[in-house]
Amino acid sequence: MPWYRHLPSLAILGGMASLTASARMAERPRNSTSSPTANPLPQRASWRASADLMFKTVARDDTIPNAGLPRSVAQDGTGFVWIATDAGLSRWDGTGFKTYTTQARPGAAALPELMVNQVFADQGGVLWLGMSSEGLLRHDVETDRFVRPPKRTALDHAHVLTMSSDGSGGLLVGSDIGLSHVRRGDHVVTAVPVGPVGGPLARDVQAIHIGRKGVLWVARGPNLFRRRPADRAFQHIKIPGLPTDDVISALHEDIKGELWISTGKSGFYLFDHEGAAHHHPIAVDERTPKLGMMIDAGEGKLWSSSRAGIWVIDPATRRIRRLAHDPLIPASLPEDGLNALFRDRSGLIWAVGDSSLAYVDPSPLRVLSIVSALRTGPGLQPHAAWSVGAAPDGAIWYGTADTPAFRLIPPQPGSAARLEQLPGARRDVQAFAFSERGGSAFAASDEGLFSISLSGTSARKLSAKPWSRLLMDGQTLYSGGKGVGTTDVRNPRAPIPTRWSASLTDQRVRSMAFTTDRAFWVGTAHGLNRVDLATGTVTQIRPSAGLAPGLKANYVSTLLGDRKGRLWAGTAGGGITIYVRNARHWRPLRHLGRLEGLPHDTVDKILEGRDGAIWVSTDGGIARIDPLRLTITTLRPSDGVAFIANWTGGGDVLPDGRILFAGFGGLTLIDPSAPERNSVAAPLRFTSVISGAQSLAGLAGNDSLPIGRAQRDLTAEFAKLDYASSREQAYAYRLSPLETEWTRVDAFHRVARYTNLPAGQSTLEIRAIAPTSGSRLRPIGAPLTLELNVEHRWYETLLFRATAILGLFLVIYSLYHLRMRATLRRQKLLEDLVKDRTTKLLVSQSELEKLAYTDTLTGLGNRRLFGEALTRHVNNAESQPFSLLLIDLDRFKRINDELGHDVGDALLVEVADRLTDAVRQRDSIFRLGGDEFAILLTGISDERAVTDACQRLYNSFSTTVSIGQHEVRADLSVGIALGTDGSVSNETMYKLADVALYDAKRAGRGTWRLSQSTPG
Repeated sequence: MPWYRHLPSLAILGGMASLTASARMAERPRNSTSSPTANPLPQRASWRASADLMFKTVARDDTIPNAGLPRSVAQDGTGFVWIATDAGLSRWDGTGFKTYTTQARPGAAALPELMVNQVFADQGGVLWLGMSSEGLLRHDVETDRFVRPPKRTALDHAHVLTMSSDGSGGLLVGSDIGLSHVRRGDHVVTAVPVGPVGGPLARDVQAIHIGRKGVLWVARGPNLFRRRPADRAFQHIKIPGLPTDDVISALHEDIKGELWISTGKSGFYLFDHEGAAHHHPIAVDERTPKLGMMIDAGEGKLWSSSRAGIWVIDPATRRIRRLAHDPLIPASLPEDGLNALFRDRSGLIWAVGDSSLAYVDPSPLRVLSIVSALRTGPGLQPHAAWSVGAAPDGAIWYGTADTPAFRLIPPQPGSAARLEQLPGARRDVQAFAFSERGGSAFAASDEGLFSISLSGTSARKLSAKPWSRLLMDGQTLYSGGKGVGTTDVRNPRAPIPTRWSASLTDQRVRSMAFTTDRAFWVGTAHGLNRVDLATGTVTQIRPSAGLAPGLKANYVSTLLGDRKGRLWAGTAGGGITIYVRNARHWRPLRHLGRLEGLPHDTVDKILEGRDGAIWVSTDGGIARIDPLRLTITTLRPSDGVAFIANWTGGGDVLPDGRILFAGFGGLTLIDPSAPERNSVAAPLRFTSVISGAQSLAGLAGNDSLPIGRAQRDLTAEFAKLDYASSREQAYAYRLSPLETEWTRVDAFHRVARYTNLPAGQSTLEIRAIAPTSGSRLRPIGAPLTLELNVEHRWYETLLFRATAILGLFLVIYSLYHLRMRATLRRQKLLEDLVKDRTTKLLVSQSELEKLAYTDTLTGLGNRRLFGEALTRHVNNAESQPFSLLLIDLDRFKRINDELGHDVGDALLVEVADRLTDAVRQRDSIFRLGGDEFAILLTGISDERAVTDACQRLYNSFSTTVSIGQHEVRADLSVGIALGTDGSVSNETMYKLADVALYDAKRAGRGTWRLSQSTPG
């Protein structure tokens, strides 16, 4: 097993739980799915009911500006998102905050007080601030200042509690003085009496809502008031059963026109079309949480914030479910204590907590993430799917490390997916295959090969030999492990070893596939093989040197024969090599790697969609490859991909055409037929423009900026307000006609700076571009421009140019222009040099990394790699126990002295091979130096399991080693330490195993001893 497959992936999204082993699923050819006549495809299942919503945290704790408590979120007409806190106001542009406090700063006006209760954008996009004691303020975009309504009213010093649109462009404001109306256009404020005629007026208005038919609802404490368009006064509406000490916190009309009511103590109430009130209680830990605001979440759903997470209301069924923080899913809701919710114009929902600000796509269509459905009970850790298979009935089968396999049954309308344990192997199922007629399934594991009924109710063990790869071809099942075996699925028995297996480049089979010419391909841990099944002839293909488009790495992790007759070979560390058949010969057509746009050079799984597109999972993300142009499109977090590292190698195509990958943290389900995410509509805006000492506000683009003769400098910051992809966005800018080339920057360097601008007119052009745009710009959306009119200095006037100095000035200006062009050319040459050297560095990087961690004699990991691997196991010992075995060869020095070092080296190589064959694929072997070896057994921490492992080791050394004319017997002494405590140090674990090794030697050698001490 190559050394680098023992290392965990470095590309982790959101800190998903650490896992340390990989079991790759068998390659499944395109023609292995069930035929429509033999087994009709199941109805397209809606996995959305079982998919998890993945929240993206924008800010948490001390990263929230001014360390304020977030209270409210709104989006103004220009597209910026504003956050109200108890320590000021902040504007978010996707990568950074602009803060406003009571202290005026360049580019940021002062607030009259720190505590901002509410932010709200009216129908015209005007941003309003509801203050704690300073009433209502309006943000003036042109001056970037906060102003009051024109006439003085009691609202000027009120405590604003809520704001709402009046339905015609105006504003309704609820405060401690009652209800106020702000007229559209002139912003004149008038008081609106709330209460029945002759009765007391309602103060402390906490909730406002206008229904589709113009009905105005107002709540104060537990009292609800209604005014129809034809009414002159409000009517008091009694809510049966609502306690008098309760508070109505929010009102919202659903898609059917029925009114939902949130309360502080009693859960939800619903007023139907008949005027009847229905109580919908909720509880968390037998307590009713305090509810907050409600919003329209799209698709007819309502979301309500609370002190116990988010409550999702489905008005069609009147069902209510809870979204809460899950400590076992880092991408879940960041915290349960929420203060507000907000849905922006792109459909993202923002969650405002006590110490966090996050957003989520409430209705993902193209990419679904499945995590919670992979748990067998509430509060349990979701399974990590190491292998997956798409069953003909639409169910998803998956295997995990050290636990039985499971099948995830597609959800039915109104329910979630069901999880059922599969019979057969008790642990480490590494591959699945399904017969073409849908009658049975097969599972390969460390415990052997099993035949399982498609219903998952019965299983039969066909072979006790470990198998790790499966490929179904008609009525023949190919099993890969140590060599390749075949089984007739009509009468399944133990696999019959093929006679040509001994001719493979390596006996460790890692992938299998057929191409349309019926050539059989086998990828191993040390090369690629093409097999002629008619003659049993094996053609070995090994990595090619130089820049030729051949195989770039030994470890062939995944294979695919596509419908065009090509072979796609994915490798660990060497990208993808595409082979085509030319006349009677196969040749490499193209190599695709990180330099060509792949997210990572370690390719884990290659699949073909129904439309012929190629889907690839890698250690750094998922990509789609155009089958004709071979262009690569990477799926990013903004596309909904939550799991970047896919090094488990699990993947398959569902019968309905959806693409399934097992990633580091859960399952990723991609619907190629769903529309791709479109970020074109998001506006490109200036976030800050400074010229000289002047900070300019209100520049939305396509504006004209006069610059005085004494300034001559410009600093312009910009951002595309597409918040789902803001940190992935790339930009390009230029100042024309001065510059003809574009300057490219990423999201964290989105600023254009110029000094000593030339007099006259010029245009600053800014474009949002695709992050992987290559040598050509791929613009996204409309450009952002700013016309600059730089005032002439005295010697730049027309009168001065009429003098003799005009000629000198033109020469100087020409030299300046030529110098800048020369600088740009030198910069281009430097960029080309850097690109060339970067290419050479990336080509050699894999080899350098391998030399740093590999023992040159045996090919095992060296002491340095052992130290890093032991550190990871010790850090994860509480969730993933392990065992450390230290091994010495008995009387090795005597063999070296008597037979020579050549014999000794040959013996060490044979010992390394036998140790590799004796342990599982997920265990790690190292040579520490001389005759000292170490083994890390993952998931084994009890004495019985360790004893079984040691017995396998000694059984593998029961025969002598033939080295030339010598027969040498290799005897082992083994010291064992069990790792179950996360607080133990590396040195302690090593010392315990070393003491046990010494005890084994004192006991007469040729045996093992378990450390009798507890780590730490």
